[in-house]
Amino acid sequence: MRDQSCWDKTWRRPIGRRGFVHGLLLGSAGLALGATIGCENKTATGGAGTPASGGQTTASPSGQATPQPVRGGTLIVVQPNDIMAKNLAHAVNPPNYYLLPNVYERLTHYKIEKLEAEPELAESWKFAPDYTSLTVKLRQGVKFHTGRPLTAEDVKWNLEWVAKPEAASQLMNVAKGVVKIDIPDPYTLNLQFDQPRPSFLDAFEALFIADPQTFQEAQDGKRYVGTGPFVFKEWVPGDHFTLTRNPDYWQKGLPYLDEITMKVIPDAQTRLVNLQTGAADIAVTLDPRDLKDLQKDKNFFVTSHPIMTSVWYVGIDVKAEPFTDKRVRQAIAYLLDRRRIVDTQLLFGEPTVIPWDKLSPAYDAELAQRNQYNPAKAKELLTQAGLAGGATVSLYPSGSYPETGPIVEMLQAELTKLGWKTSIEKLASAEMIQKLNTGQFRGLWCSLVGYMHMTPSTLFINSYPFRVPNGSNFDTPQYRQLINDIVKETDEAKLKTIYRQINEVIVDECFLCPVASVERPLAVSAKVKGLKLSRSGMPIQYGIWKSK
Repeated sequence: MRDQSCWDKTWRRPIGRRGFVHGLLLGSAGLALGATIGCENKTATGGAGTPASGGQTTASPSGQATPQPVRGGTLIVVQPNDIMAKNLAHAVNPPNYYLLPNVYERLTHYKIEKLEAEPELAESWKFAPDYTSLTVKLRQGVKFHTGRPLTAEDVKWNLEWVAKPEAASQLMNVAKGVVKIDIPDPYTLNLQFDQPRPSFLDAFEALFIADPQTFQEAQDGKRYVGTGPFVFKEWVPGDHFTLTRNPDYWQKGLPYLDEITMKVIPDAQTRLVNLQTGAADIAVTLDPRDLKDLQKDKNFFVTSHPIMTSVWYVGIDVKAEPFTDKRVRQAIAYLLDRRRIVDTQLLFGEPTVIPWDKLSPAYDAELAQRNQYNPAKAKELLTQAGLAGGATVSLYPSGSYPETGPIVEMLQAELTKLGWKTSIEKLASAEMIQKLNTGQFRGLWCSLVGYMHMTPSTLFINSYPFRVPNGSNFDTPQYRQLINDIVKETDEAKLKTIYRQINEVIVDECFLCPVASVERPLAVSAKVKGLKLSRSGMPIQYGIWKSK
């Protein structure tokens, strides 16, 4: 069984396997994706030291000069999509990545290099021996941007809010597992669970604490109030938002930057020009071919996350004809030429047919060979299902992710060869999320799903595509039972069996077809220093500074 104080098994991956370029300062030769989820964790000192006033250098242990951070300046980010204002703090969506972790903070966060929680707004936490409860002690002296102290009541409100359907949070199912919250004093919470939940700290990785007293203003897109290193200044919809340094931030001396401005520039070539001319410091979602060119230019660096955090996938609505027939869904899986998609379109990432990294405890080498590209097998299955002459179907790529367009187009070409009539309709971010929440696709869609960087059970309780209910409308008693078992089980041998069973459901039912691991590299000016990506893939801004 997992040791009740600390589960320390690890599995490693060399950083060099991915495009983890010199701008990402991890200082580690490999990544351990193990877990210590049962440990009591004591407080860690906040802050990274006092920032220097200029660009002085000091001697490092190796004797080389190490530049010291420079205070001041504005970081300018250009990205294709505007923020999704509704439920911004609690529905973790990529367009919000440059606002979310800068305005708001979490109780704990995982180390980048391994699945081990570190203090943030919580200074300590401890599970009961049977994992049916968790006691959290908050850091004192933390204030919301309004000046009001953070208390346990604020955390309780956030936990209760994300459990409600109207919050549209990926945390809804796991938050529902908290059946009672006791507050013995203003800085302590005791969470009582409905069953053993040994991986509950995964929820804290995505639970950003918003100010309850100003939350309606956030819902209306007027003001976002958290405890983070930057304060919300303004949002001009469709154009930009601006954040300014929090002068009363609890991590003394941070952040270094004066401001962060995110500009909305839908055209990828315009974003590239902004970066190349110095009008922007970071460009999000550039054409993969342009990223390859920037890797050769000393004035820029291209950085992506070394951990497989997300997967591109094709989703299938199992309640929509002709996909009520499992054989038709399996045919779709066989029509996805994953290697060609990566080599000719994505250029970054690796093909995959199951949603796990090879070093994940849920990875299964034998099942990973199922559903490989095989158009002859797809044709055979469609003939068996009575669709030898084809069918009519709509395909929906995501407007948030340009990469989904080529994936859908290549699938469309395969279907056309078999006589299918298809149409492609790009969905805006808000509409995609709404359909994922309500299961109203009535066809095929393409997007990405995350949580591969956490405990495997989290994928099945948090993610829109895999949890129940899900965007595919897939739900069976067996699937529900497996999810329940995977959440509460602590015995490693039993978990291995459950992983195998749930993987078999995925590759057999084909309600969702993984395509490739997601690498969406950032293109960054060489003047930007100290950039890190969290374990969840979010950029961490409070330690960033800009050289002159």
